[in-house]
Amino acid sequence: MNSTKQDLSEFDPLTVDKANTKDQQTTGQEKTTEKPTNKSSTIWEKYDRDEDEEPFYDFQLFIQQLRDPRAKPIVRYIKSFLHDFQTVRVLWTAEEQKKLINDFKLFIYDKFGVYKPFCELEGPRLRNAQEGLEKLIMGKLYSRCFSPCLKPLEQKLDEYHLHDLQDDRQLSLKAKEYRFISPQELDIPNLLSDKLNRLVELSGKELNKVNHFKAPRDKMICVLNSCKIIMAILTNNKLENGADSFIPLLIYTILKSTLSSLASNTRYIERFRFDAFFRGEALYYLNSLQAAISFIINIDESTFTIEDPNQFKQRYDQNQKKLVEEEEIAQKERQNKKIVDPPPSRSPNPSQFIFQPLDEAANTIKGKVNEFFFNTGPQQKPEEVHPTVASPPSVALYDDDSQDIDRLAQRLQETEQRNTLSTLKSMFPEMDPEIIEDVCIAKKYRVGATVDILLSL
Repeated sequence: MNSTKQDLSEFDPLTVDKANTKDQQTTGQEKTTEKPTNKSSTIWEKYDRDEDEEPFYDFQLFIQQLRDPRAKPIVRYIKSFLHDFQTVRVLWTAEEQKKLINDFKLFIYDKFGVYKPFCELEGPRLRNAQEGLEKLIMGKLYSRCFSPCLKPLEQKLDEYHLHDLQDDRQLSLKAKEYRFISPQELDIPNLLSDKLNRLVELSGKELNKVNHFKAPRDKMICVLNSCKIIMAILTNNKLENGADSFIPLLIYTILKSTLSSLASNTRYIERFRFDAFFRGEALYYLNSLQAAISFIINIDESTFTIEDPNQFKQRYDQNQKKLVEEEEIAQKERQNKKIVDPPPSRSPNPSQFIFQPLDEAANTIKGKVNEFFFNTGPQQKPEEVHPTVASPPSVALYDDDSQDIDRLAQRLQETEQRNTLSTLKSMFPEMDPEIIEDVCIAKKYRVGATVDILLSL
């Protein structure tokens, strides 16, 4: 008999959560970071009272608050930290980065209770400022903290960054090696067979968006949306039973999707997402994704439920042959590209992930941020930026090339909303498109929340 279910149960975070529930009730949440102990610690009490409310997030509002003259001390602290982080040492270990950034967040969150306008905020508005700070500093430090960005310096990296890169490579190799696997070989119920292709495509598309963003929160939302699509289908089919259904589908999604740097992305979220922001659902889905990644990295033929070993070997050999052909084509394309393209006049980007200092959403307001952070001189356009790990940092957080920031932000938002609506219509072809659009508007185009509502109709 196949041992897939037993292997998966080992990684099932639901099992771990149930086993630790009593201990956490008596000893407190182990994952929660220690809160400040002075008078400004009341900001945490205000936040805790509102943790169950509808999430509120507005990065532009946080930037406007930073522009308030009364917030100048906060701005000076941020500028000083960013400068020191990038100049005191060329490379920090992953553990050092995590501690430095987390300690700085705690320091600024404490100062939010001292300086206006932040000391006047409560609940969701205070949480928004905390989220905004995380997005701001991680956007600037992304090329120093995200392991794939450090690949050119691989020989000098610490063991944790190296481990990220090694797991990325191993995950990619394993996913290609076993991409031919059928749902039945992962013990996925036949009940889902007619919906599985559409499910995997949508879930994989959402998961692959993690590489489009730099803030831990934004990456986490991509993970949430991907996992909630899977969980919503399982719930609708009454198959909600932990690792026996959800994690195999997540594994199948990863095997069938073209994903890059997935291990590094999950570690980045784990390191730089503020501990107090990890709650219930988000923590469960992140743990599930990490479990699926660990499972894939270690899979072999004995992992699957194989009815006909000869047929399985034949499919395996066919896939290996196809992989060799694809690699030969890729090599020819690379050679042709070298012949056609002129040699670069300067060093190329260290990674495909750092063409821009921040993700698209943050770039729409970069000019406004630049008004209160000093500009050191003419800047390159975002797509022309070629940062290196050893280069001196710019004091300004963002460049300012846009003549109409608000219009650009509106266009980006409308494009994303159209894409979301199109995705959901393809997922629910039998449903009235107007109903889908109404639900999207009501839930502010959040994919996971919208899917939950549509499945209940």
